[in-house]
Amino acid sequence: METLHTDSVIYDGLTRSNTLPKASDEVLMQSDEADMLALINQVRQAIAVPTQSNADRAQLIANISRLQLAVESPLETIYRIGHQSWQNACVRIALDLGIFDTLVGKDGLPLDIQVLASTCDSDPVFLGRIMRVIVALGLCAELGIEEYQANAKTKMMTTSQGITSFKFWLDIASPTASKLPGYMHSIKYQNPIQSATSAFAYTNGSEFWHYLSQTPEHSAIFNEFMATRRQGRRNWYDIYPIDQELSSPSGQTDVLLVDVGGNRGHDLMSIKAKNPGLVGRMILQDLPNVVARTSFGPDSGITAMGHDFFEPQPVFHARAYHFRAIFHDWPDSSCQQILTHTAAAMKPDYSKLLISEFVLTDTDTALFPATLDIQMMGLHAGMERSEKQWRGLLDSAGLEVVKIWQEVKGGEGVIEATLKKSV
Repeated sequence: METLHTDSVIYDGLTRSNTLPKASDEVLMQSDEADMLALINQVRQAIAVPTQSNADRAQLIANISRLQLAVESPLETIYRIGHQSWQNACVRIALDLGIFDTLVGKDGLPLDIQVLASTCDSDPVFLGRIMRVIVALGLCAELGIEEYQANAKTKMMTTSQGITSFKFWLDIASPTASKLPGYMHSIKYQNPIQSATSAFAYTNGSEFWHYLSQTPEHSAIFNEFMATRRQGRRNWYDIYPIDQELSSPSGQTDVLLVDVGGNRGHDLMSIKAKNPGLVGRMILQDLPNVVARTSFGPDSGITAMGHDFFEPQPVFHARAYHFRAIFHDWPDSSCQQILTHTAAAMKPDYSKLLISEFVLTDTDTALFPATLDIQMMGLHAGMERSEKQWRGLLDSAGLEVVKIWQEVKGGEGVIEATLKKSV
C-alpha cells in the first residue's frame, strides 16, 4: 500500500496541509483565487480615493473582512473566532492597569516593558504577555522588543467613550453572553419574548432595568456608556432632512415634533439650534422622573411632558412622532402596543412616524449589527430588525413605510412611516 507523503506549512501558529488537491478542489481553488483577486482590486481602488463617505468606508471594511476570510484556512478562521473572549479579557486588564493612560501620557514617547510595568505596578513578564495581545489588536504600536508607543486607537481607549464601552461589554453584557447557550437550551431554543425571563434575568436573577437599579456601580457604567456612545457618529436629524420633510404646521402653537422617550431633550435642543426657522412646538416625552430633571426656557418652544409610551399617546395630530433607540429594547408584542397607541393619535395624510434605529439588510448582514441583535436579545429579549421585519411590524400596527433614510445600508437610519391608506 502506497503512502502519500505531504509537507506542512506553519502559518500563524497553525499547520496547513500541502497535499495535492483533487480535480474538483482545483476548480474550487481557481474560483476562490478569482474572487480573491477581485476583492484585492476593489480594496486597492477604494484606498486610492482621497476622501471617502461613510458608505464607502463601510464597503471597504466589508471587502477587507471578505478578503481575510478568503485568505484564511477554515481552521484559522475557527481559531480566530474562538479566542476573542481571551482578547477582550486582555483589554479589560489593560484598562484596570492604566496601560493606555500611561502610554498616552508620554506624549508619543515610547516606553519599554520595565518602565511600563513599574508605572502600572505589574510584573513585567505578565505584562509583556498582555501587551502581545494589545499590540496584535492594534491598540498600541510596538517599536521594538518590549517597546511600546501610543497610537490613535490607544488614545480612544483613554476616552470616556472607549473606557465605558468596554466596561459595559465586559462587566455587564459578557456574563450573559457566556450563559446564552445554556439559557437557550433551557427554553428549547425559542425566540425570547419576555424581558422578565430574558437571558440577562437567567444570568443575574432579575431583568436588566431592575438589576441596574440595584447595582449603582453598573448603573453608572451603563449611563456613561449611553451618554457617550454616539460621540463621533451622525445624529438622526443629520440623516433625515427635517426642514424639507416636515413642512411647518399652520401655527406656532401646533405641534411639529413629539420626541417619545427622548430622555432630557438633547435632540430637540439640537434640532432647534440647527433649524431656527422651524415653526411649531416641540414636546419632549419621557417618564416623569426623567423629565423632572429637564429645564427649558419660556421661549424655547419645547415642552416637557411625563409619559409612559405603553400608555395611550396624549398628543394628537402632531406633524411627527419620533422614537430613537426604543424599539430594539422590546419584543414585537411590546412594540405593537407602543405603535398602536401612536397610530391612534396620528392624523391621516399629515402625521408621520420617525424611528431612528438600525435597519439590518435582509441578506449579507454586517457582523457588528448582527452581533448587536444578539446582544439585544440577551439583555432585553429585544432585537435589531431587518427591513423586512420592520415593514411587517409597522404593518401589524396599521402603519406603512414611506422611506428608509440611511447613509450606510444595513446601519443606523431613519424609518419614515405613515398611517396605512384606506382601501
